[in-house]
Amino acid sequence: MNSPKSSVTTVVVLVATLLLLSMLPVCNAAPTAGDRQIPDNVPIRLATLEWRPYVGSDLPEQGYVAALARAVFAEQGIPLQIDFHPWERGLYLARAGEVDGLMPEYFDASRLADFTFSDPFPGGPLVLFKRREDAIAFSVDPSVDQDAALRSLLDKRFGVVRAYVNTPALDAADYLLKEEFSDDAANLRALVRGDIDLAVIDRRVADYLIRNHYPDYAERIEAMTPAIGELPLYIGFSRKSRRLDEALTAFNRGLEALRADGRLEALHRRYVVKPHDAE
Repeated sequence: MNSPKSSVTTVVVLVATLLLLSMLPVCNAAPTAGDRQIPDNVPIRLATLEWRPYVGSDLPEQGYVAALARAVFAEQGIPLQIDFHPWERGLYLARAGEVDGLMPEYFDASRLADFTFSDPFPGGPLVLFKRREDAIAFSVDPSVDQDAALRSLLDKRFGVVRAYVNTPALDAADYLLKEEFSDDAANLRALVRGDIDLAVIDRRVADYLIRNHYPDYAERIEAMTPAIGELPLYIGFSRKSRRLDEALTAFNRGLEALRADGRLEALHRRYVVKPHDAE
């Protein structure tokens, strides 16, 4: 049983503690992403790269993917800002949430920890380019068994672009001799020089580069047939973006509107299938 003296002491200590606590500054918890209100006039920001004819800072409307993205978000009344970066830089910014997303991307399950992918939109054929004089051919149709088709080329040196996603089978093929290059143009130059035997590249991108920058390559290199994949494109929305749900929902809804009224097909044809019409 406590004595009156000890009870008084206890009360004094409690009062003193409460007074001390009341003098401390109140620290509110940081607002969560959902608590922060983003004004309607703040644009969604997407990072992209120079990847003509799909997208390019000097193309009319900045090319197919940029024109498509602007039209899609305009359908939903949302402004859009497109920032051009080297691909690895854009990938870093999107992963960090410093931009809302990255475009265009091929679907890659290994990136699902960082990105939520949009609905797909038309892309192009991924092919292997070789020198015309080299007798290289698939032993198996890659559309039937891509792994077997690639294994038939074990003795060949492949050129790929650093940080690009290709096909799952090709990216997983650690049995192949692969050399990385900074971009598609460097990959084609290495092929012509003889540094590699095969260049992995989108057929439309290769055609654009040859037509506009390396016309003499038309007589020196060619695409192997068939293509190793006809790959659709996506926007990868950053899981760290404060606007992930808004951006993803708006894009998918707007994309469906463009698909339904034929604008999507028209944009793809104008800039990708017949890109010279837009130059």
